[in-house]
Amino acid sequence: MKEHLRNPLFYMIAVPALTGLWMLYAWALAYPSSVQKWTDSKTEYEEAQKTLEQILRIEPQRLTFKQEKSQTTNFDYTNVIDQFTEQFGIASDNYTLNVRDATKKAGKTVKSADMSIKTIDIENFCKFLSAVLTRWPELECETLRLDRLPTGKNAWKVVNVHFTYYY
Repeated sequence: MKEHLRNPLFYMIAVPALTGLWMLYAWALAYPSSVQKWTDSKTEYEEAQKTLEQILRIEPQRLTFKQEKSQTTNFDYTNVIDQFTEQFGIASDNYTLNVRDATKKAGKTVKSADMSIKTIDIENFCKFLSAVLTRWPELECETLRLDRLPTGKNAWKVVNVHFTYYY
């Protein structure tokens, strides 16, 4: 084998053969795959643009929210949770909210709260949680516990959520 590697004729045949195989691979497999990925990305981008335009048309205050927030807007769990529970049809007597005082943690002010919902369907709860966390990016859901009701597939008897908000 060592003698084949020393022979210049071996390289004159092997290099063009490998180059030809690489060109065949690029022409037959890599290029069509990259074109397909490009078109998929382009359609995904166009759909995202339509969604963003719809968000801007329906709720333009989302863009200015970060600016308003920096102008001493205080986060209040009761107002936020009341707003979103009303929006998603969660009755006020169906949940409890326990808010803790603000504390310092790692140089940031931290406010936490525990929310317990008696009964809810999982789809409505997911929409509620997603909307709250999307609207308030500094808000985190640290723990979440769901207990299922034996009566149905989509019925949950207790939902416990621990929220933490970082200033």
